[in-house]
Amino acid sequence: MTALKQLRDNFDSNARCSATQCTRVWRFAAAVGLLALLGCILAANVAQAFNIYSDHFLNLSARPLALGGAVTAVPGSHSVFSNPAGLASVRKFTLLYNHSSRHFPGSQEGGSREWDQLDSDTEALVVPLPLGTYAHGFTFSGEMGYDFSGHPADGSVGYPREHLWGSESVDALALPVGLPCSAGVALRHSLQRFDPAPEDTQALPWLRDGEGMQWGILARIWPGLDYGLSNLKLNYDWTVLAPIAATDQRRWPTLTSKLFEQRSGWALHPVGWLTLAQDTVSEKYIFDKQTALGITPSPFLGTIHSGNRTVDRANRGAELQLGNLLRLSRGSYGGLPTAGWGLNIGGLWLNSAEVQGLLPEIVGAGSGFDDVRINGFDWSWW
Repeated sequence: MTALKQLRDNFDSNARCSATQCTRVWRFAAAVGLLALLGCILAANVAQAFNIYSDHFLNLSARPLALGGAVTAVPGSHSVFSNPAGLASVRKFTLLYNHSSRHFPGSQEGGSREWDQLDSDTEALVVPLPLGTYAHGFTFSGEMGYDFSGHPADGSVGYPREHLWGSESVDALALPVGLPCSAGVALRHSLQRFDPAPEDTQALPWLRDGEGMQWGILARIWPGLDYGLSNLKLNYDWTVLAPIAATDQRRWPTLTSKLFEQRSGWALHPVGWLTLAQDTVSEKYIFDKQTALGITPSPFLGTIHSGNRTVDRANRGAELQLGNLLRLSRGSYGGLPTAGWGLNIGGLWLNSAEVQGLLPEIVGAGSGFDDVRINGFDWSWW
């Protein structure tokens, strides 16, 4: 019995030691995992920002965003940015205005700590002509980008302290080419400047000037079913606003890139008060070879880009219209949920939309407060 008791005591003692050792191992693994997670979060907050593999800004109008961006076959004043052919059905003078309305915590309106989440104010003026429709779409100077340079240096807001300044203009003309078809063409110009965060020693400031042309068609292929197609080509000239080692210090390095974007989609109207829409968007980005600056590899290519890329996005949405008074919309913008509404007050449509999780994709880094909100109006008269 004594030997049996001693054996049992030894077993219990070993079991307690094993349990203690397992507990220590699990605690150590949890600590390592937590440190790795914090490291990933910190890395994300200081990562190279501004995702140039995106053309999101001119999609940030309230009604298109509420529909998940699926508006290639949905005509309206917003078509100046997505498919110029959709302007042909706009036969009244129309003013479109949109504003990104969300701010980071701590914002003091109009003060020195104005922490706008995003600058994305898209506007358009649509003018009906005897044989077609003309539209001028634009953003005010600096209202296509973001300015996080005033954020706290401790990174508590969760985004790099960068500044992206930009503006855009579009001149579009649409013509009916025989019912029920229309065609449109647009000239587009953009200008952007990027200033990296002060603590980012790898990034360089740059200036990007782009111009190009877009064309589109819109046709009713069956009663209640519309099809839209649009193609955009933009040429960009980049100027790095700092000398680079191993290059001529007397001039700033330059390079070029191209964007080819194709949008195709349909809109189904099973009843007069319901619209179901879906778009397929393909964006192809083509850059100079890495030897464009005479050095391989270029020191700033990792900052501005990492080579050619194709981005495919599937957008879809549904819009319920209650008479000429109210619109309710839900959608998916490249997999990100969207929702919005529109209220008509004497011909003035007040619009609002929100998309979840889009801000980090636009910026290229960041965490928290990532839902983009757009408010605006669409006013038609005469």
